Amino acid sequence: MNDTLLASAPSRTLSGQIYDAIKQDILRGALVPGSAPLTRELLERYNCGISPLREALARLVGEDLLAASDHRGVRVPLPSVADVKDVYRIRIALEREALALAIAQGDDAWEASILGAGHLLEKTPIPDASRNHGVAAEAWEARHRAFHMSLITGAPAPRLLRLIGQMVDHTERYRLLRLKSADRASLSRSVVDEHRELKEAVVARDRACLDLLAAHLQRTCDIVVAILQTSESSPQ
Repeated sequence: MNDTLLASAPSRTLSGQIYDAIKQDILRGALVPGSAPLTRELLERYNCGISPLREALARLVGEDLLAASDHRGVRVPLPSVADVKDVYRIRIALEREALALAIAQGDDAWEASILGAGHLLEKTPIPDASRNHGVAAEAWEARHRAFHMSLITGAPAPRLLRLIGQMVDHTERYRLLRLKSADRASLSRSVVDEHRELKEAVVARDRACLDLLAAHLQRTCDIVVAILQTSESSPQ
């Protein structure tokens, strides 16, 4: 993080910057699941003071991206089958509701944003796990998230959209497991086809898109569950 910017920023703005930085490190796995970084390590890593760090950590604990541990420390949650099922169950329910509102009330600008986000996603290749996977995965993930959010931004329900954003944060941690474990060619074909079908149904305001969206998200959940179950059953 930029030292000059951090030194001059107000406390609230500074805690927000630290929150964003820690959250990004959690989602991309730079803060290892199961780890419990010490406060002094976090102060050094994010080059900040104790007050804005505590504010950022409290916010992340409130969103379940970190867990409070003994001695007022924090721990990065481990992935689990129960959690991934719970997260996707909530996300599917909320996102389906938002999409129903969007196709009923979205305008031309909303449709255009979907077409644009879909085009950018199709132009972004699925990351190759053998070459610079981390950076490529983050680039793909950003466009993937932008596409999914474009589908529902036509919903006049800001609180609902904020809740969905939180669920998307949690699913990002799990979706990276799929990217790292899948056959790239096969995944690319299925992802492109599913997103294109979803995009066309939403723009046409075909209510079948609600089931398409639910099935699309559920497929990812099922794949990640299978990956986690295989990992849990493998000898250590």
